[in-house]
Amino acid sequence: MSWVSCLTQDLRTIRATLVEVTSTKTVADLLHELNLSTDHVVLVDGQRLELDALVNENDRVVVLPLITGG
Repeated sequence: MSWVSCLTQDLRTIRATLVEVTSTKTVADLLHELNLSTDHVVLVDGQRLELDALVNENDRVVVLPLITGG
């Protein structure tokens, strides 16, 4: 079993949510389950993953909003 730390930005607040991952799934599937768009950055053990990469039970996952600016 692993947990996903999901940081989402809602106007001016950022909240962290813990979500239990009970089976192997792709990053795209995980984002879909979290009702997040695919323009989020997903890190597993500190490494950025592509949408088709697998998230396993014991991975430490962090989901961050894509940050842009100039």
